[in-house]
Amino acid sequence: MSSAIEPVEKQVCVCVLFGLPAAGKSTLSRALPEYLWRRRRWGCAVVSYDDVIPEQAFNLQLELRESDTVDETLPSWRSYRLKLLQCLEYFLQLLGSSPTLCEPPFREDVTWKRFIHSLQPRSALSSETEISGTHLPHQSASRPLLIVLDDNFYYRSMRYEVFQLARKSSLGFCQVFLECSQDLCLWRNRQRSSPVPDEVIVAMSHRIEPPNPRKHPWEQNSLLLESGGCISDDHIQKMIALFDSALDNPLKPSEDNTEQKEADRLCCATSVLHQADQACRHLVSMAMKTAKDNKLSPDNMRLLAAELNKLKGVFLEDLRRGHVRGNPIDLGGREEDVVRLVVSQFEQLKMDIVGTFCLNTP
Repeated sequence: MSSAIEPVEKQVCVCVLFGLPAAGKSTLSRALPEYLWRRRRWGCAVVSYDDVIPEQAFNLQLELRESDTVDETLPSWRSYRLKLLQCLEYFLQLLGSSPTLCEPPFREDVTWKRFIHSLQPRSALSSETEISGTHLPHQSASRPLLIVLDDNFYYRSMRYEVFQLARKSSLGFCQVFLECSQDLCLWRNRQRSSPVPDEVIVAMSHRIEPPNPRKHPWEQNSLLLESGGCISDDHIQKMIALFDSALDNPLKPSEDNTEQKEADRLCCATSVLHQADQACRHLVSMAMKTAKDNKLSPDNMRLLAAELNKLKGVFLEDLRRGHVRGNPIDLGGREEDVVRLVVSQFEQLKMDIVGTFCLNTP
């Protein structure tokens, strides 16, 4: 009799753990493997995005600093997230497929190595399991495995990408949202040895999209936990109940064309937002270069950078909500047309600001 384990027999759940910076995600993710092993003998693999994505990529997400410009040759934060999703997809295939699965083309990529390294210190895949390169022996089918993704995941579209991967592999899926007030997150963050800028937390608190199962049925397996103090036994019990539900009800590949259309629209909107962000960054960068060439004073350089970045932030936030200069826009329309319209509108607003500093725009 063959000892191979079919993917359908394996109990695996992917859990998206998200919230604001300093909401307590890392504290919870560090504690979960021990809790789950002691109470249920479950395996738990934790992937911390902070450990996988290089710090320099996060720095690119911050606003321009004074008169500095963005180095557009560096890999973007978005590109690192896409690579991490590829790593996750391959890892899920390793869990459910033959150990002879072909090696990924990105085996030597730093993101893959960081991804594998992040799993090793805190994983309890099984006593027999070792992660080495791209070879991962099967875990016992009788022992459930929880894969926890620890990140901010402030946009719903970010979490939906993970949901799609779980559904593609017929795995369980759930979300745990750590709700924590902006003020408490700011206070906790300031106690850290390497705090993130306050403005990042403030901006993210306005952008974060909590689960909304009524509007988005795929989010039905979600749990909201208030993160005001220590991890309580009640928290653990609620999470275990959520994981039980997700494991008992693995996702099935989508056969609903309506849902696929919504997924396509969401992907298109995400792409438009990304392209608009990159284009706006380029326009701001060019404006700052022009200002420098025109020998604008350091004080005015700082003021110009602040004004342009404020404009960019407000403009992109309005765009995410489906508006451009107060007018509704369909982010799911023809991608190149939408991006062209968005960029032209931002260019006009940028020129108005630059004009106040008496610069000749390129």
